[in-house]
Amino acid sequence: MIDELMARIRDTVPEIKFVGEVADFQSAVESNPVALPALYVIELEENASPGKFSDVVILQSVRASVGLVLVVRNLSDNKGAAARSELRVLRDLVKAQVYGWQAASKYDPFERGQSHLLAFRDGHVWWQDQYVTSFNDRSEL
Repeated sequence: MIDELMARIRDTVPEIKFVGEVADFQSAVESNPVALPALYVIELEENASPGKFSDVVILQSVRASVGLVLVVRNLSDNKGAAARSELRVLRDLVKAQVYGWQAASKYDPFERGQSHLLAFRDGHVWWQDQYVTSFNDRSEL
């Protein structure tokens, strides 16, 4: 799901100059992104419902959350309005490609989750939009 999501954003939102995953995010946190604007696709959590048992098979519905972390930097004004405007445009472009999109037949279409500011550091704005999907997990015993 993460690879498909990253590919979709790379292919449909050319305004984002770098799309990475969790390892890239760690590096960017330590020294800021190498290309901007940047977006990092990070698996955040999975929550499984209680299992349903049938003979030796267990079926569970799993709700998975993915964080899309956008990083922008725009120093054209000293109040941050330009960065805020750029962030809004990029969030809308990403939302148009992710919200309601189905990564694979195994997954439900993405819904929106929580969104929030992660950090403002060195003139960079770090913002996370969360998207949520569900899938069914089945034991292979």
